[in-house]
Amino acid sequence: MPMPLTIGSKLMVDTVREHSDRAGLALRSVQHPSSRSVEVIADLSRGLLHRISEMTDRLILTLEARDETYRERKLVPDADLLRSVSDNLREYVSALTSLPDLAKASLEVARATGRRRAEQGLPLESLLRAYRVGGIVVWEELLIEASACSPPPTAELLEGAVLVWEMTDRFSSEVGTTYQRTQAELHRRDATQRQTLLHSLLTGMASEADLAFAADVLDLTEAGPYLVAVAEPGGETGDSLAAALSARGIRSEWLLRQDRLVGVLSPRAGGSESSRHCLEGFAKLRAGLSPEVESLRQVGSAYRLAELALKAIPPHRIEVASLDDRLTSVFLVASPDLAQRLVRRSLGAVMDLGPGERGVLLRTLRLYVQCGGSVAKVASRVPCHRNTVFNRLARIQDLTHLSPADPRDLAQLALALEAIELLSITTDRQ
Repeated sequence: MPMPLTIGSKLMVDTVREHSDRAGLALRSVQHPSSRSVEVIADLSRGLLHRISEMTDRLILTLEARDETYRERKLVPDADLLRSVSDNLREYVSALTSLPDLAKASLEVARATGRRRAEQGLPLESLLRAYRVGGIVVWEELLIEASACSPPPTAELLEGAVLVWEMTDRFSSEVGTTYQRTQAELHRRDATQRQTLLHSLLTGMASEADLAFAADVLDLTEAGPYLVAVAEPGGETGDSLAAALSARGIRSEWLLRQDRLVGVLSPRAGGSESSRHCLEGFAKLRAGLSPEVESLRQVGSAYRLAELALKAIPPHRIEVASLDDRLTSVFLVASPDLAQRLVRRSLGAVMDLGPGERGVLLRTLRLYVQCGGSVAKVASRVPCHRNTVFNRLARIQDLTHLSPADPRDLAQLALALEAIELLSITTDRQ
């Protein structure tokens, strides 16, 4: 333990403390302490090397009193804290003994501490506070050491105080920089691990061990429901989508695959409708949603269904659609070769017309389908006379041998029209 102060030495310590308090930032403004003051700080610091153990105990007690993070001892084990504080104090005091040659000062312990505390998840604020408190402990121990000198080097100690604060700043800066670099590296590793696990789920390559590990790392429930979203972002990012979903209690993890965002969503109590409504809030987002599945093993098949749901949304239409919303369209995009054949067999003769007549007939047929077979409604929307609409429909029937008035034929024509839109089948056949 520190040696008890005599009345005279205590008066000297109190005097220096009083001057130090009054000086405040002025201590830091000293640019070039005299060689004598540097020598005094170095000599006094050598006297502290045999008191590292007592200083360690004092610093730990102070940290526990001032910082709940250390007091609860959940992040930094007792043995780790004891060893770390002792090693850091020794490195710090040894650096002071090397003055004025700062090149001899080692910062390896400080760097190791920054790395380890980042890995343990200790808040940076708590770590930097420990170094500030450590600087105070060293300064006060220097006061005690100086009080034993005859005569006490009061003026030199006060002038050299700036060296102690600068050393504290140097160590704090080093440990903080190392902490932040380590934290960034940990985030990169975590992000890479998460993306790798997510990729394995989406491609169906995850092993049974991967499935349990993925639920833990991605913070997903081991049992569903899950659904997969495939989105053309329109300026959004996986982080922005995840944040919006999280605000509704929906956990999600997103992966950028080529130019699309793919997300695994865990709607839990919210259900798929809540997920859909949330995504619809993004003004430029086009997205397809899979049906809900009950296990992570089914995420791969859900991904394929979500892709089909997105492809089933007509180009240039902003929409969030589930697979069940567009089952008919999904059949077309799932079999593009058959869809092409459907167009040729149903509307091939119309497609072979010149651009003008072809466009008029296709638009009339599309309106006829949209208006539920009402010629009057079509005529009002074109606009034209009802007989003109009848004539155009008759022309379509002559060309296709399919009657728009027959429900089965109309269904075939409607599917062919949708295939043209979804698959961007060209209508320019001149």
